Amino acid sequence: MSTKFKTILDKERKKINKKIEEIYRDLIEQEEEPYLRKFHTYSYNFFKSPGRRILPICLVNTFLGLSNDRDISELIEDVYKISVSVELLHISSLIIDDLVDNEDLRRGQPTFHKSILGLENLSGKSNSDFATAAAIYGGNLLSLMGTRIILDSCFDTARKEKVLQIFLTGLEGITRGHLLDEHYKLKALKHITLEDYLILSSLKRGKPMETAIGIGAILGHARKSQLEPLMQAMEKVGIIDQLMNDVKGSFGDPTEKSIDADIINGQCTILTIIAYQSASLEQKAVLDSTLGNPNATGDQIEAVREIFRNTGALDFAKMYANSLKNDIFNLLEKVYPGLKAEVRSFFNDLLQFLTDIPVLN
Repeated sequence: MSTKFKTILDKERKKINKKIEEIYRDLIEQEEEPYLRKFHTYSYNFFKSPGRRILPICLVNTFLGLSNDRDISELIEDVYKISVSVELLHISSLIIDDLVDNEDLRRGQPTFHKSILGLENLSGKSNSDFATAAAIYGGNLLSLMGTRIILDSCFDTARKEKVLQIFLTGLEGITRGHLLDEHYKLKALKHITLEDYLILSSLKRGKPMETAIGIGAILGHARKSQLEPLMQAMEKVGIIDQLMNDVKGSFGDPTEKSIDADIINGQCTILTIIAYQSASLEQKAVLDSTLGNPNATGDQIEAVREIFRNTGALDFAKMYANSLKNDIFNLLEKVYPGLKAEVRSFFNDLLQFLTDIPVLN
């Protein structure tokens, strides 16, 4: 990642985080129920933990890339506020996903449901039941907060209705993705196809990106000739993000993310799918005995990584990501009238950022 792009991301994160703080401050002040004020405070503490904020940053940049100087001057603060809605949608999805997968950590910090175990138990339920309920309802509340932010914005009714439609379509798509993900966990690896994986990635990763860009485009008065190729391109950006996340899960920097967890947990990734399709009987036996085995040894895990290399799964993931990048560039060329040069440059740098893998071997 270039120093210039890192500076842009850091600057934008600060603006987004400031809006998040303002929204939660108003929410807590307006809440009449003492316990819910406490809950909102906890929710904010979780929300403000380190995050990429890629979705809201992309929303804002899409608006900037399509809008005239007058609209930018008059509306940019409200655009930053609306951008928080897609981060709320994203975080609500992560909270419930972590609960279902019983994850302990998120970005090096306790997950929502694990942290909430320490809160006072007022319901008489077991702490575990309370944490589960709080994560489910709290996650739902965050996505609903996103709709409220949109409805309370200063934009005209027509634009708010279009934005809300895109937001709700995004929520529906993400939820469908999670349901499919749980279904695929019940299927044997040999029965999961590349098409299955791409559909899942499109919903879980592509849909949030598509939603963010769609909202930014509508706020920027996008024409149909701008909106459609932009949303198609950003869906593919989301798939690339999933592909690279899978690669980093086995070949990335171990100081940033465990490179054993995906193998131990038997995660359905681009690497496992392609490797299994191309593996010999002996290699399939290794995959079957190691993937999803919490007691797998270091040697067994490394053997799986070697299979990922030898079957061409690792090379395929990188090749497919590069193919999608070319598709994205072609789609961005179809945006007419085109994006401003500096915003087009931002999306080029974003693709480089998402595909940057410091450690591969």
